[in-house]
Amino acid sequence: MIWTKLIFGGFGRRGLEAVIALVVLAVAAAIVAGAMMVIEGARAGMARAEREDRPDIIQVKSRFNRAVFETPRSGKLPPLTLPVYEPLIDPEKLSAADGTVLARQSLLRNVVSGERFLNLYIFGIEPEKESQVSAFSIARGRFLRSDDGAVAVLDQASAQALGVGLGGSFPVRKADGQDLSLTVVGILDQLDLQFPPPRTIAAPVLAPDSSYVSTGVFVTLRTSEEVFGRSTLTDALVVAAAAQNVPSVVDGLREAFRLEPGVFITERYGQFRRKVQDFTQTLALFAIITAVTAVLAGSFAANLLHDVYADRRRQYATLLALGFSPMQTKIVGIAIGITAVGAGAFIGTLVAVACSPNHFAMPSLMADLGAIEPSFDVLIAALVISIALVAVALAMAPTAWWLHKRSVAGALSEQGR
Repeated sequence: MIWTKLIFGGFGRRGLEAVIALVVLAVAAAIVAGAMMVIEGARAGMARAEREDRPDIIQVKSRFNRAVFETPRSGKLPPLTLPVYEPLIDPEKLSAADGTVLARQSLLRNVVSGERFLNLYIFGIEPEKESQVSAFSIARGRFLRSDDGAVAVLDQASAQALGVGLGGSFPVRKADGQDLSLTVVGILDQLDLQFPPPRTIAAPVLAPDSSYVSTGVFVTLRTSEEVFGRSTLTDALVVAAAAQNVPSVVDGLREAFRLEPGVFITERYGQFRRKVQDFTQTLALFAIITAVTAVLAGSFAANLLHDVYADRRRQYATLLALGFSPMQTKIVGIAIGITAVGAGAFIGTLVAVACSPNHFAMPSLMADLGAIEPSFDVLIAALVISIALVAVALAMAPTAWWLHKRSVAGALSEQGR
């Protein structure tokens, strides 16, 4: 009992300040945790928008050309004139780009079967690289491999229109006038091609209302070069190492194709930055609120605890006189402070988590990122704990230094401060 009185004695006069410090830190912890939860949720929303918008992807495409389109050899249908991509892009010039290059050849062919024909979009791709930016859902079979030959993967709508199934084959007319038989190794039930070309002719579709191509036959780039009869590309994608590197990559591409007026370079990084600009400014406001609250509340709580520690110097000196080591005496004081601020931080954080809404609509003029979900993680817990520990350290430091320099007798002779 005597040790308890010596350790906790003297709180009668300053106990109210300790309670106020606890309340201040509880309020600060609630504000800081709540703001940080909103910031973390907003960052997750921006990361999700960046994954969906892919501002790190740059499109390099050729101009459209009014080209004669092949029609069936039989019948009386005249040739058609349709806008198609010209294969103007030299793959060697793309190699100078600072990023991952996804080469493509977009072909428009009609498949002749007896007295009927079907228009198809054929895409020559690099399977492994293309799968990193486009989504392919395989219903049956498998996807393409880089070492594949005359094989194809097509969607269900095209397979149904062609009347072929897994393991079947269909002919495609090559540039030399000969037919190449493609064997079906996979059928897609869904695909999301990154930067698909505009739909310019009636063909099987998965999304009827889309103005862009939603179906197609996918072959390896090597097979499409055989069909096309050339290695130049109709379009390509360059994936920058980081979104912020896009401007420099675009400058490099424009320099490489400065003498090719038919090659166009399109980036969405600037549009994405404008889209989320006011969103990031709102996040900065929350961050400022968090920082100001942490500094002001921490300073106020540290000042209150400092008064408590300063008023108890005679008790600490008594503990030293009774045989407590200086380290034990300091640990007692620190433990008391940590208990007070820890309780406040825990209560405030618990209130913030309990009162946080499941969804939060960030005010934004241009960014349509949807409702964000505030989330509590280890970083927020570490920040709240750090504020409490810093407050205790600032409050205890002057008293710890005083105990180190002053004698026990001098401390005991004081009437209290």
